[in-house]
Amino acid sequence: MKRVALLLIPIASACASLSGGGAGAGAGAESPTAAIQQFLAAARAKNLPAMANVWGTDKGPASKTIAQKELERRELIMIQCLSHEQATIGASSPGEAGRLRFPVQLTLVTLKATPQFTVVRGPHDRWFVENLELDQLRDGGFCGATGRMPAPSSGSPR
Repeated sequence: MKRVALLLIPIASACASLSGGGAGAGAGAESPTAAIQQFLAAARAKNLPAMANVWGTDKGPASKTIAQKELERRELIMIQCLSHEQATIGASSPGEAGRLRFPVQLTLVTLKATPQFTVVRGPHDRWFVENLELDQLRDGGFCGATGRMPAPSSGSPR
């Protein structure tokens, strides 16, 4: 009887890793801060699949809930705004429905901004970055040249 039980363990493990149309056991992060760290590292490396793995909702990773083209478009926008040399994650505060909010100070050369990141627990007790304040980053000059183009000079030849 012991022999049969031991043979079933690998089969059950294999089935568990193949099932789960939502989030696989590898999606998300082990902790709220790990989700933010992994998300920022993926954005910095311009690694879209890694970003989609820790960006999501209580239903699982964004890669399972958002159409591929839309997912990539949103990730590319976030990548443009998340350039940083240093990130410091502050203390959490409670958000709605069990979510946690973290101030994350990002530094890029002389620029500093502290957007709030919202993380949520998803399937398999994994954590996902659900939202971040891109407006904070845009207003802090992190999102490229948007809104920072010099005004045309009135005396230029046409």
